[in-house]
Amino acid sequence: MQSVKNALRVLEAVAENQPAGLSDLTQRLGLPKTTVQRCLTTLHEAGWIKPAGHELRRWTITGRAFSVGSQAANDRDLRSVALPLLSELQAATGETVHLMVPDGNEVVLIERLDSAHQLRTFYSLGLRSPLHATSNGKAVLAAMPDDDVADYLAKYLSRVTDRTIVDPDALLAQLATIRGQGYAVNEEEHQPGIVAIGAAICPPGAGAVGSLSVSAPKVRLTRNRYATVGRQVRDTAFRISQGLSSPVAPLP
Repeated sequence: MQSVKNALRVLEAVAENQPAGLSDLTQRLGLPKTTVQRCLTTLHEAGWIKPAGHELRRWTITGRAFSVGSQAANDRDLRSVALPLLSELQAATGETVHLMVPDGNEVVLIERLDSAHQLRTFYSLGLRSPLHATSNGKAVLAAMPDDDVADYLAKYLSRVTDRTIVDPDALLAQLATIRGQGYAVNEEEHQPGIVAIGAAICPPGAGAVGSLSVSAPKVRLTRNRYATVGRQVRDTAFRISQGLSSPVAPLP
């Protein structure tokens, strides 16, 4: 039991002091260096922490650690800020709106506002999708540091549909476009017949803590709507990002 408590203390300390090194953690926690090193090794092997870019002796938390914390608190704050604005976006576009959070090499669906159309997209809450195959995920990927993007491209470019982008150079070019225009487009890359436009939610001074998208059958979300819906999605993501830096009213 004590070893579990020590590991949790180390994980919390890494989260609060990223990037955190062994000496800093040892001094902060008052634990033997060998104990802290053992905890770091265990947390790394379990996927909770990772080396801080090229600083192999310093550590940051992973998407898995972020996801667990966000399920308890941050997602609630994110949803509290996002829901009124997502409702506005859903009303303006008439299509289904999704809110997702990153978890490692995937995004997880935490909220869905359905379109009133009989023909519409439907994904269950908790759905996990690879970053490169969804507009939500590509928006998050475009907001990640270059080293993390390179690592993802080297490991995770699996094909989901025959439209999924699995060529690293082609995806890098698309990520550059996403950064420039502020939104990502998914054209049947996750599900045949479905198009989505998404944008990352990045609070001031932080990376992507989530992403939102408008999703619809391609017969309605046609290319002549991309720019308009893209601006609506991008602007909504920006408003949510700004709202996350302000006090949040609790959900009912």
